[in-house]
Amino acid sequence: MVAGLAVFSVMSGPAFAETRYENVIGTVTNVETLTNSFTRKTPRDERICQIEEVPVYGEGQKSSELGSMIIGGLLGSAVGNKLSDSNGAGSAGAVAGALLGREHANKSAQSGNIVGYRQQEVCQTNRVVHEEVVEKVVGYRIKVEADGRILSLNSSKALNVGERVEVNKKVSYALN
Repeated sequence: MVAGLAVFSVMSGPAFAETRYENVIGTVTNVETLTNSFTRKTPRDERICQIEEVPVYGEGQKSSELGSMIIGGLLGSAVGNKLSDSNGAGSAGAVAGALLGREHANKSAQSGNIVGYRQQEVCQTNRVVHEEVVEKVVGYRIKVEADGRILSLNSSKALNVGERVEVNKKVSYALN
């Protein structure tokens, strides 16, 4: 049993290996570009214009501001005197009526009637996101015929088909 343990420990000990390095010359037979693609999103302001029909207003009839104040004052005075027996109620009603009459005259002058339509360019700015697929070259897969074999190697540099290149060859020998 002691002999069996000794043999086992010799077999499980470190195995020594030999590695050799050689340079061989090969010929490029194929070049494939390796890319990585991603989507770039860029926000942009886009102006959109279109022709629209817009109303044309006629000039409002200019009513007399003074005339409206006089009529409003008279009506306000009459109402004030009728509702109250106190002195000055007619005057307060006249002032309030005159102010209301003036405001009515101004509003009437501003609100003209629609007399027609005209075409006008109307524009607005919208924020849009422009998407663009971008491809970035990340390297090259090179097929090289060397040492009687076709080798597939990655490179950061582009090579040309038919170009002669030097390939590092590493051979390791070890006991199983």
